[in-house]
Amino acid sequence: MTRFLPTLSLLGVAFTSHFLMGAKIDEAIPMTGDSFRPVFVRMEDQLFRKAGDQEAFCKAKADVPRSTNRKDVTALLRKKADNSWEKIKGLLGELEKAGSIRGQKRFWIVNGFACAAKPEAIRQLAEDNATSFVCLDRLARPAKPPRAMLPVRMTAMKALLKLREEKPASVPKKNARIPWNLKAIKVPEVWRQEGAFGQGVTVAVIDSGILPTPSLATALWQNPNETLNGDDDDGNGLIDDVFGYDFTSGTGYILELGSTMSHGSSCAGIIAGRTSAKSGWQTGIAPQAELMLIKGSFDLRALEYLLLNGADVVSMSFMIVGRELGHLRGLYRNAFEHLSAAGVLAVGGAGNYGPKSRRAMPEGKQIGLPKDIPCVIAMAGVAKDRSPVAFSSHGPCYWDKVAFFSDYPKGSPLSKPDLTAFPTGYPMWTHSPNRLTKARGWREISAETGASLLQGPAGNSFSGPHGVGVAALVLSVAPETNPWEVKQLLEETAVDLGEKGRDSKFGSGLVDALSAVRKVSLSD
Repeated sequence: MTRFLPTLSLLGVAFTSHFLMGAKIDEAIPMTGDSFRPVFVRMEDQLFRKAGDQEAFCKAKADVPRSTNRKDVTALLRKKADNSWEKIKGLLGELEKAGSIRGQKRFWIVNGFACAAKPEAIRQLAEDNATSFVCLDRLARPAKPPRAMLPVRMTAMKALLKLREEKPASVPKKNARIPWNLKAIKVPEVWRQEGAFGQGVTVAVIDSGILPTPSLATALWQNPNETLNGDDDDGNGLIDDVFGYDFTSGTGYILELGSTMSHGSSCAGIIAGRTSAKSGWQTGIAPQAELMLIKGSFDLRALEYLLLNGADVVSMSFMIVGRELGHLRGLYRNAFEHLSAAGVLAVGGAGNYGPKSRRAMPEGKQIGLPKDIPCVIAMAGVAKDRSPVAFSSHGPCYWDKVAFFSDYPKGSPLSKPDLTAFPTGYPMWTHSPNRLTKARGWREISAETGASLLQGPAGNSFSGPHGVGVAALVLSVAPETNPWEVKQLLEETAVDLGEKGRDSKFGSGLVDALSAVRKVSLSD
């Protein structure tokens, strides 16, 4: 689990947060002086304006197919953003001309925009009837415009494209080597008895990218309107986004950059890795699903991109713990609730900050953003024998003193985690072992082209992809099932662990692929 701890250069700011009813300016924003502050301006016209709105939507739209909700919600979100922009752009032009605002970046997954603004500009923005709140943007990053890849990276991407085209059989053969973690959640039975392989499902993986090994390359989603040529062929403002996009660097390069551990390869392999032609290992739960690769955690553009490009599920291996986020939490909750309404289920590991972890966090702070959002599935970890693992984060989570989203105070917390899977002990795709990883006890199972299968990496980042893969199996047999229905289905069919019923260690229990797919097949 990546511990994302960016820094913010605002010295002397007290990051304590309480929401004053009726206030439209985040009290954490320093409002004296004349320097620029990173802010996000949330507009008034949101699909979901406050806590409870998403739940009301789910109830009202329960009988509406996911594809219809996706089309309608996406169009509505964009329309609301365009209408609000028309109302505010005159004021923004005046403020920009006066030199009190700069760097505006528009979004529609949440109706609003990020910018740097001086205190007087912040006051004027807050006074405008079109805005609902001005929030301190504690995760502000410099914008990097799209650019062409370096020649050496273009060459690597073209080799990856060629590798992708060598499609193997995506239905595991009878003699395929199935790791114990897939057997434990009854994945092979789903393949054989239910004919569910993740077919027709696109999974967005927001992670570190992948290594160029055939089992992963052949699982890649491909943008049909983009070519590796240094141009923006499809006119979406991004260059060479053939397999996805790196919003951090502003290029279409989605291969792994790290040299010790390929986090993205491990997660992608659990979700949809194809059978290795060399060793016969079948690591992927949904071996006919396609993988859209994205780099750029907490970048709202990534959520907009995966929604517009047809992702059905998003796997997230990033989380923020140990840092005060204030009202910014509500902004991201808004975004993920909109994403769910538009048909995308978000899933990720619950974290590695349990009470017995070497990185232990206090109760209520072990599961952070975005896994602490109600509609996001947070996956805890359990050992092969179903015993607890020391590092797995416990719940609950609290939503208190957050603008528009203060519905789970300490007296009535949000139950988390949601489900459980296995965080270690089976073959994962990553780099060949080196002296460091060998010292950690990592063992090579098979040396393959472009990568290796290793046993030893551990973390709830690898529990998360189990939930993603099972969700893909469900959607392959019932594609019109809405995200909140998939979440409920996985929870209802899970194998109870720990104390009876849902609890703060294992959630609803160990995810059960066969029970989930059978239940949705019978009800479809």
